[in-house]
Amino acid sequence: MTTFTVQIKDSDTELFLGMLKKFKAKVIEAPKESELTLEIMEALKEVKDMREGKLKPLTLEDI
Repeated sequence: MTTFTVQIKDSDTELFLGMLKKFKAKVIEAPKESELTLEIMEALKEVKDMREGKLKPLTLEDI
């Protein structure tokens, strides 16, 4: 058995995982998310909530 480490674009992940299934391959380790990535995800969620009115927008005093 051979083990590979690959780096692919996020947009190609689903396609790549589909190809792995055809070869009956398995993912040994899921990709790691950095702390920065998690913070960006949280910030984007907050912006979305603000636009939808679920969260009050920040004022200059908040910043």
